[in-house]
Amino acid sequence: MIRFFDSLIKNRYLRFLILTPIAAFCLSSVFQEYSLCADTIETVDAGFLENEITNSKSEVLIVDFWATFCAPCSKQAPVFSNIYKKYKSKGLSIIGVSFDFDREKLQKFIGKTEIRYPVYLGNEDVGFHYDIRSIPTMLIYDRDRNLVQNHVGLVGEDELSQIIENLLKDK
Repeated sequence: MIRFFDSLIKNRYLRFLILTPIAAFCLSSVFQEYSLCADTIETVDAGFLENEITNSKSEVLIVDFWATFCAPCSKQAPVFSNIYKKYKSKGLSIIGVSFDFDREKLQKFIGKTEIRYPVYLGNEDVGFHYDIRSIPTMLIYDRDRNLVQNHVGLVGEDELSQIIENLLKDK
């Protein structure tokens, strides 16, 4: 991208004025939060995911197993986005694990549905390790990382809010 602008903008000072804000934006926290400048979805294995679950500092942790080709999963994604916005400041974390084959399609879906929590591509051993037989599947962990719920299928926003509020009350 920089070389492209170099060829278009011959004046060094003008080039500096144009490219500096773009570079700063891509390296800023906006880039980290919204993933606008690069494809940041990484493929993970069961060991990585287990480590993420174990080391999470959140009061409540949801791990959502899903894929863009799954119609119920696509309906569930906005629910998780809303729940995350509502409870993030109260101690909720969500980790999305997609079983998609098309990374670009996944990236577009994340942007379209405004998912702001980490999403990873799970490799084949993730499904086996967590005994995922159907998607969407949601695992909910308490602050001590005890699995408190394994839910297969859609869950409504009100029902999920109630579960989270009950777990947060148990502080």
